[in-house]
Amino acid sequence: MDFWDVFLLLAVFIPLTILWATCIFDLIFRRHNLSGWARAAWIVAILVFPALGSLAYITFGGMAPQHFSEASAAAPRDDALRMTGRAP
Repeated sequence: MDFWDVFLLLAVFIPLTILWATCIFDLIFRRHNLSGWARAAWIVAILVFPALGSLAYITFGGMAPQHFSEASAAAPRDDALRMTGRAP
């Protein structure tokens, strides 16, 4: 193996494989808010087009952390309203 083979392996193929595996893992085990058809469509897109499908899933399908919700997003505003008597 020459330098460029090793470079492609370390800089392109391994990160794309990690990204692909992370997206599949997130879809199968963490995303409970998707219907079966939506989940199947994302899995097919990621398997058929690994790089593009994974990037599209991160961008549009979201791998957002589960701990963010509307309630936690509204909490600072509610605190400000309670302390000052007016909304920020």
